[in-house]
Amino acid sequence: MWELLKELFSSTQFIPHGHCYLWQTKLVWLHLLSDLFIAIAYFSIPAMLLYFIHKRQDIPFQGIFALFGAFIILCGTGHLMEIWTLWHPVYWLTGVEQAITALVSCYTALQMVTLLPQFLALKTPEQLEAVNCELQSEIAERQRAEEALRNAYDDLEIRVSDRTAELSKTLSILQTEMAERKQAEAALQESEAREREKSQELEIALHELKSAQVQLVQKEKMASLGQLAAGIAHEINNPTSFIYGNVTPAIEYASNLLKIISLYQSHYPQPSNEIQNEIAVLDLDFLKRDFLKLLWSMRTGATRIKEIVVSMRNFSRLDEAEIKEADLHSGIESTLMILQNRLKEQPHRPAIKVIKEFGQLPLVACYPGQLNQVFMNILNNAIDALEEKINEGSLFTPQIRIATEVRYPEETNFKSLIPNSQLIVIRIADNGKGITPYVKEHLFDPFFTTKPVGKGTGLGLSISYQIVVEKHQGRLKCNSQLGEGAEFAIEINAKARVNAAPRFVPALVEVHDNPVFQG
Repeated sequence: MWELLKELFSSTQFIPHGHCYLWQTKLVWLHLLSDLFIAIAYFSIPAMLLYFIHKRQDIPFQGIFALFGAFIILCGTGHLMEIWTLWHPVYWLTGVEQAITALVSCYTALQMVTLLPQFLALKTPEQLEAVNCELQSEIAERQRAEEALRNAYDDLEIRVSDRTAELSKTLSILQTEMAERKQAEAALQESEAREREKSQELEIALHELKSAQVQLVQKEKMASLGQLAAGIAHEINNPTSFIYGNVTPAIEYASNLLKIISLYQSHYPQPSNEIQNEIAVLDLDFLKRDFLKLLWSMRTGATRIKEIVVSMRNFSRLDEAEIKEADLHSGIESTLMILQNRLKEQPHRPAIKVIKEFGQLPLVACYPGQLNQVFMNILNNAIDALEEKINEGSLFTPQIRIATEVRYPEETNFKSLIPNSQLIVIRIADNGKGITPYVKEHLFDPFFTTKPVGKGTGLGLSISYQIVVEKHQGRLKCNSQLGEGAEFAIEINAKARVNAAPRFVPALVEVHDNPVFQG
C-alpha cells in the first residue's frame, strides 16, 4: 500500500508539463492564470450552492445540488492539478483525480436522467400564479367570513345579555318548581321500587310459566304419542294376528293339496286333453313352485308387522308412568324402528348409515317412555343436520353412531352417583355440519330453535334436558366442532332409585346401513 502511494505521488519518472510549453514565460503565465481563475470560479459556485441550500430548506432535490457541488469542486481541483503539473509531473495523481471526477460526473448525469420527469412536473410560473390567485381569493373570503363572525358575535352578546335578564326572572320560578319536583321524585322512587318488586315477581312467574308450559307440552305430547301409537298398534295387531295365525295352517293345507296333485300326476300321467290344456294355460309347475313361497313371504311380512307393533308399544310405554327397570337397548331399537322411514334412502339423498356400538348394560331404573322421547329428539335432530349438510352440496356418507357403555365410580366425577352403582353413558353422534358456539350456548333453552317457522318448536332438546337432568338426576352434554358433526352424551345413574341386582343384556357391536330390517 505504501509503495502504491509512493508511486502515486512520485514525480521522478516524468518531465514537468512546462517543458511542453518550452518554458516560455508568457505561455506559462497564460495557462497558469487561466486555470487559477477557472478553479477560483469553480470553488465559488459550490459555496454559493451551499449557502442557497442553507437558506432555502424548502427547495426540493437538495441531493442533486450536493452532487453538482461535488462535481464542480472536482473540476476546480483538476485545474489546480494542471497548474501543479507545470513544475511537478505527478501524472498518476492527476489521473486518479480525473477518474474520480469522471465517476462523480457520470453518477450526477444518471441522477439527472432519473429526476428529469420530476423536474418537468414542477409547476410553471403561470401555474404558480394561478394557485396564488386562488389563495388570495380564499383569503378574501375568509376575511369576509371573519367579519361576519365578529358581527354575529356582537349580536350574540346582545342576545345573551337579554337572555340573562330573562333567565334571572325565571330562576325564582324554577327554584319553586324544583322543590315541587323533588317531592314528586321521592314519590316516583317509591313507585319505582314497588314496580321493580312487581317486575321481579313477574319474571319469576314467567319463568315458572315457561317451565310449566314445557312440562305441559311434554305431557300432552307423550300422552298423544302414546295414545296414537297404542291405537295404531292395537288396530294393526288384530288383523295381523289373524293373518299370522292363519298363514301357518294355510301353508300346511297348500302342502297337502300339492302332494295330492303330485299323486294324481303320478297315477294318471295321461289326463284328458281339456285338463292338459288347462295345466298349460295355468302353468301348474310354476304355481307349485311359487305358491308356498308366496305363503312364506306373507308369513314373513306378518312377522315384521308384529315386530313393528311391538316396537311401537315399547316406544310409547303408555302404561309405564312410574319408574321401572328397562332395557335401554330395546328403547333405542324401538326408536330406530319408528324412524326407519327417515333413515332409509330418499330421492334426494342416500340412506343414513347407523353404527351401533352397544356395550353390556344392566337393566336401568328409569322412566322408559320419557327416555325414548329423548332418543327420538336427538336422533331427529341428527337426521335434520345430515340432510341440511347434504342439501348444501357436501359429498359424504351420512352416518349416525350410537354407543353405550358402563362407567364405575372410580372412573368418573359424577357427584350424584350412588355408591356401588354404575353410570350408564349413551352417545349419539352424527357427521353433519356441526353446531356454532352461539347455538351451543342456547341449545337447551326453551323455545330456542334454528329451524324455519313451522318446522321446529324449540322444545325438543329443552324437554330432553329436563327428562335427563331433573327426572333422572343425570347429565346431558353436547360436544361439537363446526363442520365435523355433533355428539350428545346422556349419562344416567343405573341405580337412581332401584337397588336390584343388575341383569345384563348381551353386548352388540355392529354397523347397519338399514338397522331396522336386519335379520
